[in-house]
Amino acid sequence: MGANIRFHEWRTERRIRAAATRGIRPPLTNPLDETLNPLPAEGEQVKDRRQLVPALGLREYWWPALPSKRVPKKRPIYWKLLGEELAFFRNADGSVAAVSDVCPHRGASLAQGRSFYPGTVSCPYHGATFDGKGACKAFITEGPASKMVGDLRVRAYPVQEHKGWVFVWMGREEPSPIEQDVPPEFFEPDTTIVLTTYTYWRSSWILAIENQDDPHNSLYAHRNSLMQLMSPRFRARTPVGPRAKLVEDRALVILNLNQKYYADENGQLPYQMHYPDVDGVWPLSLWRKRLWKLFSPWYKYIVWRPSRLNRRFEVEAEEWGKGRGSSWHLPAIVRRNFNTYMFSRWAVPVDPELSRIVYMHARRTRHGVTRAALRVWWRLYYNWWNYYNFSGADDKVASPSRYWTPESLSATDSHLVMLRRLITERSRDAKLRFARGQKPENANKVTTPPEKDGIVRQVGVGMRPPEELLDDLPEFEGGRDTAVPVFISDAKK
Repeated sequence: MGANIRFHEWRTERRIRAAATRGIRPPLTNPLDETLNPLPAEGEQVKDRRQLVPALGLREYWWPALPSKRVPKKRPIYWKLLGEELAFFRNADGSVAAVSDVCPHRGASLAQGRSFYPGTVSCPYHGATFDGKGACKAFITEGPASKMVGDLRVRAYPVQEHKGWVFVWMGREEPSPIEQDVPPEFFEPDTTIVLTTYTYWRSSWILAIENQDDPHNSLYAHRNSLMQLMSPRFRARTPVGPRAKLVEDRALVILNLNQKYYADENGQLPYQMHYPDVDGVWPLSLWRKRLWKLFSPWYKYIVWRPSRLNRRFEVEAEEWGKGRGSSWHLPAIVRRNFNTYMFSRWAVPVDPELSRIVYMHARRTRHGVTRAALRVWWRLYYNWWNYYNFSGADDKVASPSRYWTPESLSATDSHLVMLRRLITERSRDAKLRFARGQKPENANKVTTPPEKDGIVRQVGVGMRPPEELLDDLPEFEGGRDTAVPVFISDAKK
């Protein structure tokens, strides 16, 4: 629904504003310390890696906040991300500034104030007026001689604008180069267009990205989406699952192995498969497959025609999707190179159980007429078709999930373990925590019980690590001679 008629987004943002902190009691949780599950007592071993995943996201990164056009010229706007309340307004030169919504004088909401003077925001309570760097430039109720001027400060957040979006550095350390956290197409010339939209999922940010490259895709969770009904594209069923490769401590590239597990002697994958313990087949009927045939000329001669597929969306860096395939990238980006365009989906934490899902669709063309046509096509069709109708199915299954309950991992979850280890051991936040000695004992490089479940099942289907990729893998207990999950040949078992 949010593709063009944004009732859901407007309603959610009204609820966010209505739930802004106020009153005599502080928030129940500290957004800087909270994790998804209670951490173990000092000296105890972590029982579940999910205990180390921050409920409100990784902080030492650049995050997409909102479209630049959402920030008015004459007044600030209230916005929330990573559990922090911010006020966005315009600098004197028209660029966007971000400061804490909490006025340091008496705690009032700066977003409820006004921008009376160019490049500033004035608190609605006593008129404390701050610029984009957080300095108090006037204190209206005390007059020009107020001693608060030059002394009072509000926290200002580093901000950059690219391709119509405002990116904010949410960390406490010095900002890292934004090119490490934001896809490269945002820094390319105007011949690269980035079409964007966003919606909200009632889901934790981590649940919103963990579904990437799960074996549920298309043929099961997305089976009734228009994309799936029109096109015979789906990830093959397999009890083994994909393999993930670590790149630059910032990304995991998915290696789509093991897709021929159930192939017949001719290398063909069956559409329907029999499940003996329920004495039934999946899919239950063949009507979807018949529907595919109606659209096959469209895909064969238009969508998948060789001349079109030869126009590749080339990316130099492997961490950003070099070659066709998918990946995860910190802080919370799902990437997929669709050959002619690049897809990015950010899961931006708002609250522990609410995520702002930002979709970014990048295309390259030298022709202005083509760019205009792409914008119309994207707004009238593709935006809804892919990002709401298809991706919305992920919301329906991820949002009701319980991240705090015990889990038992499958052999197909080996790449998921890698993602969690990337977040809890290789991210900037994790390295900073380790450097300061704040990690629980034995929290780093240890196999937790749910991961051991997965290892047993992985060994059961013959998974072994390729020697040349051992440095990219988690260090499981027992050393490298132990059977470690992640790889199996395409040979049918």
